[in-house]
Amino acid sequence: MAGHPLCEKCKEQERYVLATLVHHIRPLADGGTHDEDNLMSLCASCHERIHRRGTGDR
Repeated sequence: MAGHPLCEKCKEQERYVLATLVHHIRPLADGGTHDEDNLMSLCASCHERIHRRGTGDR
């Protein structure tokens, strides 16, 4: 998160919230990796919203 300290979803809405979690865009269970291009920095609210939908970040 050092390189991406702000929530990437909030930034899309022009809101600037510190990220507290790292999210796997493609879940590990579905073949995702820990590579940087499969990770995104999120605040807790956005992370919860993504997982509640059950869709990842698609």
